[in-house]
Amino acid sequence: MNENRPIIITMIGDLSILSGMLTIGAIIFPGYFAKLGFHMNPLPIYSNIVMNIILTLIFITASVGLLWLKKWGYWLTIVYHFFYLLINVIWHLQNKQVPLSLTIVVALVIIIDIIPYRKYFT
Repeated sequence: MNENRPIIITMIGDLSILSGMLTIGAIIFPGYFAKLGFHMNPLPIYSNIVMNIILTLIFITASVGLLWLKKWGYWLTIVYHFFYLLINVIWHLQNKQVPLSLTIVVALVIIIDIIPYRKYFT
């Protein structure tokens, strides 16, 4: 463990990698994960399995860069979560729902939590 890495960055990175792995599992084995209670929301940008896997791999790559305290990991994490936030808000508005869900709150919390730690990334 890197002693210079703040604990919040470690937690976000570790949980992001776990989330990415579960997402890949839910994409590849949707029936099995549906029995466990996981489901994928049909977002307009996630129209097929390949796009889902590519975006999840980008997410895992950003998480690894975040754990390694790389500046590209920091920026890729912020860009990914802004993109994900935008897509979720658009989806909620298109479906005439209030644009406030757990995924939107989590994306906002991650963005807000890592911005003050920019000085740790090289």
